[in-house]
Amino acid sequence: MLRRFVLILGIFLIGASAWLLAIGQRHQAFIPALIWGILLAGGIIFERYIYKPTLNCSPGPGFIATAEKTSDENGPITVWHNPNTGERAYVRDS
Repeated sequence: MLRRFVLILGIFLIGASAWLLAIGQRHQAFIPALIWGILLAGGIIFERYIYKPTLNCSPGPGFIATAEKTSDENGPITVWHNPNTGERAYVRDS
């Protein structure tokens, strides 16, 4: 819900800055709106590709469970690592 609101706010700010530029505003009012819009919308979009979802079962062949543990509001999570690719996966402990 919050993610969607921030994304819509970022897109609105980008659109508002484009509108200010299109109507010929001579002062630099569109620059802060453009910067904040890019930061907000870009951050939400970039976050989606960086953070991996938590899995409920083993991630597949080649992955090894490590001693590294973390937790979230739903319980403990074990970090799995694939030494061939360097990929990491987060699996919820059952």
